[in-house]
Amino acid sequence: MRRPPTEYDLTLRQADQARSDFAVIEDGLEFIMGQMAKVPKRKELVWVAAGSFVSGAAIATLVNLVFVR
Repeated sequence: MRRPPTEYDLTLRQADQARSDFAVIEDGLEFIMGQMAKVPKRKELVWVAAGSFVSGAAIATLVNLVFVR
C-alpha cells in the first residue's frame, strides 16, 4: 500500500538539483574558510604596528637631524 505524498517528498530531479545546490554551497564555504585562514592574527598585527611606529620615529629623527639646523 502506498502512502500519500507529503511536502517533503522529492522527485529525482529535485533531489539532483538539491545535491548540486549543496555542492555549490560547500565550494563557497571552502573558499571563505581559505580566505579566513589568510587573515592576519593579532600577534602579526602587533609586530606590524610596532615596526611602523619604530620606522616612523626613525624617519622623523633623520628628518630633524638633516633639515632642522
